Parts: sequence; structure tokens; C-alpha cells
Amino acid sequence: MVGTNFLRALYAGNLLWHASAFIHFSFRQKFMMHKLAKRPQSKTPSISSLPEGDPWHHDIMAYLGYINVGYAVLAGIRLWSHTKNPTLATSETDLDVLALAILGIANASQAWANFVLSAPSGRWIMGTGLDRITVLDALFTILDGYVVASSIIGL
Repeated sequence: MVGTNFLRALYAGNLLWHASAFIHFSFRQKFMMHKLAKRPQSKTPSISSLPEGDPWHHDIMAYLGYINVGYAVLAGIRLWSHTKNPTLATSETDLDVLALAILGIANASQAWANFVLSAPSGRWIMGTGLDRITVLDALFTILDGYVVASSIIGL
């Protein structure tokens, strides 16, 4: 298993990432639609005339934001556990594998959507370069997966 300080940093990063997604998608839909969507460049007037989306888009974005609450709480609980008790027992290691497997799957599902769905559609910036969403989803997929895999194979 990896060191305690690495786990603390990994949980803190996951906590910040998922809390940020919750806040931005749940409460700042117009801002995020304007920032992420390529609506102003659309050749369809009904789309380009609403660069910040409409209430239906905002409802979907809020739903996506709310999904991230559980992941933020999971990361926060594990971070708190590592901060409170830096010496890990076996059961704590098992909880880390479980928590990071869940966080890794959450991040991997978003990374997959970025690369396979968002990028080819041409409607979003995700999956097309070094935008923070694509980078952080991919980064946390790799880091979370590394810890889980190294625990399973005994590194």
C-alpha cells in the first residue's frame, strides 16, 4: 500500500474535485454552460441564441452536480480518518481500497464520457484537450486505480 501522506493528498484532491463539481454544476449552471459548451458557435440559431442554456439544461447540470456530493463526502470521511489516526490498521486499509475503488470508478466514468461522448459530439470542450475537467477526471482515475491495484497485487 502507499504511504499515509500520499493517501491524505489523494483524498484531499478527490474531495476538492468532487466538491467543486457539486458547487459549480449545482449552483452555477449558466456560468458552466457558457464556459463548457460551444453553443455560441452553433450554426443553429435556437442554440447559439442561448449560450448559457435553458432551464432544462440547468436541471440536468444540477442533477450532475448532486451526484458528486456522495463522492465528496466519501473522500472527506476517509481524509478525516487518515488525519485523525495516521497509523492504519488492516480494516482501515480495506476501507481505503473500497473508497478509492468507488472514487476511481466515479472518475473513470466521467473520463470515459469526456473522451467517448463529449469530444466526438463537438458540442463541449471536454475530451478535446487539456481542459481541467478532462485532466482531473483522468488524473484521479489513474491515481485511485493505482492505489487499488497496488493493494490488490501487494505492491
